[in-house]
Amino acid sequence: MADDLGTWPPEQARVLLDALQQAGLSPKARRTREGISVTVDDAEADQAHRTLVANMDAIAQAARAKQQPRQPKSRQPQKSRRDTSDRSLSSSRLGSMSKPLLILVIGTILALVIPPARIPILVFTVAALVYVLGKQAQNGEGSGGRGGGRGL
Repeated sequence: MADDLGTWPPEQARVLLDALQQAGLSPKARRTREGISVTVDDAEADQAHRTLVANMDAIAQAARAKQQPRQPKSRQPQKSRRDTSDRSLSSSRLGSMSKPLLILVIGTILALVIPPARIPILVFTVAALVYVLGKQAQNGEGSGGRGGGRGL
């Protein structure tokens, strides 16, 4: 029969297993959904509990070291950063395209409402679109910086 020492997060289980092995015990570890389950034989249970209590500070330090990661290993923060940058890029593109879209919509509505002046309105609309898009490209506000930078 085996005595259960509990289920531990991987960092803490590693420290516990090292301490138990240094004490001359033979612990068994099994990965579960909750963490690492550590057990020892019943004959070694008393000594294992004493070793566990004696090394609680080192085990707790392993937990604190986990809370202060050296490098972000979690995929979630990267994804949220990516979502935030995608949102800002999308809103930037939408903001830069709002004037040309507005000109296009107004020109189309005017061309439909005033049929005799349809051709001059459409020509003026196209000219205004070209002018606004050219200005945006000149100022670097264009679609993703495709060659229309300020340094040219």
